[in-house]
Amino acid sequence: MRLALIVTKLTGNAENDRMRAEEYCRYAAHKGMIPISSYLNFHGMFEEDLGGAVEHLLVSRLAKRVDEIWVFGNEKDEEKRKRIEEACREYGSRAKYFDAAQIGEELLMCAMYTDELIERLEEMEGI
Repeated sequence: MRLALIVTKLTGNAENDRMRAEEYCRYAAHKGMIPISSYLNFHGMFEEDLGGAVEHLLVSRLAKRVDEIWVFGNEKDEEKRKRIEEACREYGSRAKYFDAAQIGEELLMCAMYTDELIERLEEMEGI
């Protein structure tokens, strides 16, 4: 299976940000990827003044090792275009943008059918 770095936009609401990162990771798993969320793995891990810089460095190193970078957002028009350009500039051609509003129903289905995910993952690994 391929690795996907899951990139989410932070809103400042820690509970909401965590919930969305988990939701996007479930979505990626249902799509056959092994999701790695920079937010779930690194955010808030380092409390010192340089914590943000350490997080950014870790994410940069991780981004070099994954197969794809999945950027999730819900921006409209010009903001969406800017976000896509920013992702391509930072991560190159491995960046893929997912509009949360467009995949909303799929996100809901991924949360509801964990048993199907287990079956799918077993099939992919030939278990």
